[in-house]
Amino acid sequence: MGLVGCGTSSPADRARPARLYPFASAVYYTDAEQRAVDVQLEQATATCMRDRGFSYPPAAAAAGPPSASEPDNPYGLLDLGTARTHGYGIVPAEVQHRRRSQAATPTAPDPGYELALVGDQQRQTILDLPDGSQATVASDACVTRARQAVYGRDWDRLYFTVQALSNMVITRTVTDPAVVTAQTAWSSCLSRAGHRAESPDDLRRAIQVRAQSAADDPAIRAVAKAELAAAEADASCQEQVELGQAIRTAQDRAEQRTLNDQFRRDLEQLRNLKQAALAR
Repeated sequence: MGLVGCGTSSPADRARPARLYPFASAVYYTDAEQRAVDVQLEQATATCMRDRGFSYPPAAAAAGPPSASEPDNPYGLLDLGTARTHGYGIVPAEVQHRRRSQAATPTAPDPGYELALVGDQQRQTILDLPDGSQATVASDACVTRARQAVYGRDWDRLYFTVQALSNMVITRTVTDPAVVTAQTAWSSCLSRAGHRAESPDDLRRAIQVRAQSAADDPAIRAVAKAELAAAEADASCQEQVELGQAIRTAQDRAEQRTLNDQFRRDLEQLRNLKQAALAR
């Protein structure tokens, strides 16, 4: 069960429409939303870099429909239809990664270019977050200036605050007694189907290791077959023990426990900034 990674400047997910993220996906984006905002961020970054004397070609937004192969929430839940058709999407991602690695041509970085783009490590703003962690933001980086241009000057503080709150909700959700009971039942169901795992992430990690270790096409195909079988058993057992419903109910409780009046205001402000950016 995965927490949101603090420090991510451009959050993205490739989730199905019926997603289950804290705070109604406040710090998560659908594929279409991510493509729309990425266009703005890339253009704003290019403008900032040009003002500093560098050419920054904006990356083209990825085309095509959203991927149906990703889990629809950070808890490892998976619907049966997706599982049977796409598995976890691990093998295709590994194949694409290998192709990109083979095609990439390494170039020596220009220190001045990198400094303009990602900022000076000595000029950073440190944000204290609700979960006790910190986030650092390069104050003078063009990527930071781009986020401010697209979302507003207070975006980073709001985003990292709500991201930390989301992590707190996820942690509280997965340790909820009802979720622990449902996951134990899921593990027993999975064992009867011939798979061993304590949590949904266990199966994904095992498939990931096999995919990364596969040395040739026959080995990759064998992993792909194993992935489909594991994902189908996983989703079927989740359905049988109603793991998704247990998590939904627990997440609702966790959200109420986590928010105070200030955090509610931060959440509402972040949602407004996000929607304004997406509406452009």
